[in-house]
Amino acid sequence: MPVHIISGGYANTYLIEDGNSLVAVDVGTAKAARKIYEYLSDKSIDASCLPMVIATHFHIDHVGGISRLLQLFPKIKVCFFRMVGDYLNGKEKICLFSPFLWLTGLLPVVIALDNHIKNTIASLFSDKVAIPLPFLRTKFLPSDYKAECILDEGQKIPPLPHWAIIKTPGHTPDSVCFYSSDEKTIISGDTILNMKGSGELNNFCCNPNAIQESFKKLLPLNVRNIYPGHGRPLFNLDGLGCVDQ
Repeated sequence: MPVHIISGGYANTYLIEDGNSLVAVDVGTAKAARKIYEYLSDKSIDASCLPMVIATHFHIDHVGGISRLLQLFPKIKVCFFRMVGDYLNGKEKICLFSPFLWLTGLLPVVIALDNHIKNTIASLFSDKVAIPLPFLRTKFLPSDYKAECILDEGQKIPPLPHWAIIKTPGHTPDSVCFYSSDEKTIISGDTILNMKGSGELNNFCCNPNAIQESFKKLLPLNVRNIYPGHGRPLFNLDGLGCVDQ
């Protein structure tokens, strides 16, 4: 199986497998980081097989567990999309959402998730980095790690020769998806969710027009499997035409 599902936070955490390498995606809580450690230990997989952690975008529920992951795997590299590097060095600020969007876009997703109370508790014991609130968005920038490599669209992810990055702004300006044409699989982050059963475009967005354009960009891809940022994965699809826009 090229993508392994790791539980432990609001957002879905995944391990992408490509040959002898694994890459962690969207480690949102310290609990998710520990679950990755337990997963590899249970399967007797050496830590050297996990050289990198990446994220679909820079939000707390997708990056809050990276510090803990580094404690468990000290040699792991933290790699982000190019724009996240600007957040970390202070050149750019993460996008903010209106109170209306918090209530209509985010709250229903959180409530619909399994174990959302346990996930809230897990978040309290994780990094508070990348909170999209005006008075907090720069207060909790990570102090114990930096982006050791910067990734951009079309670029192959070094340990994953069969996967590439696709820019999909909309939910946030720095949102990306990870796609393998060989596996016909996309890890969609918060661009495509699955809270309703057949997949839907996220309506909790900094730029609703941009996410529509991003979806048009993804639509021609040969996709059989979607691993969303929230909700259960979708398998054996006939493309992205099933996704509710």
